[in-house]
Amino acid sequence: MWQGITECGDRVQARFPVSRTQFSQAVDCRGLTNLVCFSQDDERSCEPVKGRQHFMLDWSALRVVLNINREGSMVKAARLLKTSQPTLSRQLAKVEQELGVKLFERRQGKLVATEAGLTVSDQAQRIEQQLLGLEDTLRSMDNEMSGLIRISAPAQLLPYSLGDVLVEFQQTYPDITLDIKVSEVMADFASGEVDVVFRAEENPKPSLWGYRISQLTLRFFAHEDLLAKYGTTTEAITQARHVPLVIHNGVVVSSESETLRRFPHGRIVMRTDNLETSAAFVQRGLGIARLPDIVGKNLPGVVAIEALSSRTQRSLWILTHQDLRDVKRIRRFIEFVHEKAALDPSLPQ
Repeated sequence: MWQGITECGDRVQARFPVSRTQFSQAVDCRGLTNLVCFSQDDERSCEPVKGRQHFMLDWSALRVVLNINREGSMVKAARLLKTSQPTLSRQLAKVEQELGVKLFERRQGKLVATEAGLTVSDQAQRIEQQLLGLEDTLRSMDNEMSGLIRISAPAQLLPYSLGDVLVEFQQTYPDITLDIKVSEVMADFASGEVDVVFRAEENPKPSLWGYRISQLTLRFFAHEDLLAKYGTTTEAITQARHVPLVIHNGVVVSSESETLRRFPHGRIVMRTDNLETSAAFVQRGLGIARLPDIVGKNLPGVVAIEALSSRTQRSLWILTHQDLRDVKRIRRFIEFVHEKAALDPSLPQ
């Protein structure tokens, strides 16, 4: 049996017993012309060879070799890796073919690693320990009350209903940074760019975890000066001619049909697709608008027109993906918001 050695410059790449043919197939110096040396006893011959394309062992291939070596059985290793014995056999054959060496031999009914197999298995075990160490490090990072929480929320609801809660949370946990993206578009956890979402819906997907913060009750709101001009009672204001109306159509609530039904003699002075904009112009006295309670009740100088409230089939939720629920800072944030919302009389439960 020849002893094969690949050399790139002065560095020995590999040394293990193989046949001359096998070793020639395993030559690899990342495509560079290199020396392949064969020795047997005192005889040594070296010849320049152009290396073939580099074959990189990935972790899945290393796991195959490592677990077969540990178990000494293809069947047991396949069971451990949750695959079938034929599939595992094909994977091993592919690795051996790419490397050009035999990694295991069958002796007395058991698979025994060759010298090359032991080399690969030892390296795989070291990598396994490094990966386990990395997992522990990342787990400890997840358990710390520090770092970043990426939040997606509707522009219409966050400043009015949860602004004070977010301030209190950040002051309580100053090492946590809140990265808030305000958008009309519903954030998707599959993008990997969000940790927590505030959503107006009724039945969150089973893949999500969190709490219902508030029922979304809607009322018609107007500035008190406008009501003084058009009528102070519900009957008077709904029958007033040319009473100005602000119409909102957006992701949280749409209001046009309901507004025109309630105010048949009114006139639309503004349409907007943003609830925050509607609220701002209601506060300026432009007109009457249908707004969620948690928005309208937080507008200075704005009052609700009683007897014109209506419950929706949606609630405001704070949610994260099931895979993130045990990350300590994310879980604490969601629980903190839920606890504070439960104590807030302005948020209907």
